[in-house]
Amino acid sequence: MGMKVCIIGDFSSSLDEGLKNIAHQLANNLSKDSDIHLLKINVKNIISKITLKIIKNFNPDIIHYVPGPTNKSILLLKLITTYLGENSKLVLSASYPMFDNLTIKLLQFKPDYVFASSQAFKERMDTLSIPSQLLPNGVDIKKFLPLSSDVDKNKLREKYGLDRNSFTVLHVGHIMDNRNLGVFNYLAKDNQAIIVASDYIKTDIKLFKHLQNNGLIIFKDYYPNIEEFYQLSDCYVFPVKPGKSILTPLSVMEAMSCNINVITTEFEGLKTFFKAGGGLTYVQNDDEILEAIKKIKESDGIPSTRIKVEPYSWGNVTSEIVQTYQKLLN
Repeated sequence: MGMKVCIIGDFSSSLDEGLKNIAHQLANNLSKDSDIHLLKINVKNIISKITLKIIKNFNPDIIHYVPGPTNKSILLLKLITTYLGENSKLVLSASYPMFDNLTIKLLQFKPDYVFASSQAFKERMDTLSIPSQLLPNGVDIKKFLPLSSDVDKNKLREKYGLDRNSFTVLHVGHIMDNRNLGVFNYLAKDNQAIIVASDYIKTDIKLFKHLQNNGLIIFKDYYPNIEEFYQLSDCYVFPVKPGKSILTPLSVMEAMSCNINVITTEFEGLKTFFKAGGGLTYVQNDDEILEAIKKIKESDGIPSTRIKVEPYSWGNVTSEIVQTYQKLLN
């Protein structure tokens, strides 16, 4: 008969945002398993009679909720599972957890299992007696590959109209005031500094113009071949403050998969799964970012960041998830 799995996530079209990417990748990898019957539900359509009827008719063994979760989604999941009855096991991916322990207690509602993206969050689940395991979101190691030579790097720089010889610093993400992008005003003085900006969340136009006026090169669009920007860069910088992104930021893992130097603020999830060194540097402020860039430019060392993320390929992560589904049903 096989296992019936309902994935709830953001399945809107372009993959220009972390949580959308996670939902798509998980669904795509689960669909390769011949023993799994998959139902994809777009979280944006979840509060409708038609959607609830589709889920009920499908009668899933597993409901796997990918976004957040937030207090609102915990309430929503209680309502859905109450409507569906006792049959389905509820699994959460907690890549961006924004719910309170109090919400769980007040609603007297617990998921059957949680995939925790950091050690601190795993400990929270332990205190609530919710079964969980440490597992980050995956990364597509087949798409995000290192370049084989400097010749290829130069070709990519020429393709995007960039200088071949400048030390190139990259950031991928939304141009918003809360993402701490001010450090790029300084980075642009002595480096070729690039931001590839998504339109998924509305751009802060004032910040956009300010960055551009200070010499930032901004590519504002959806780029299906986003891996080329990592590959043409010497260093990836993620200055976003913890709490303003998922616990294991996808762009950081993608940059590591392309085996380039990575400088990032100290996200709980990243520090849980990846030790500093080999081209991965954790920082606490803008001064430390500038100092880290200086050290990379002075060093002859070749980064070895890819080896750190290879265990978390989407194939490996999905395999772990399927094993957990089987344990829950047995």
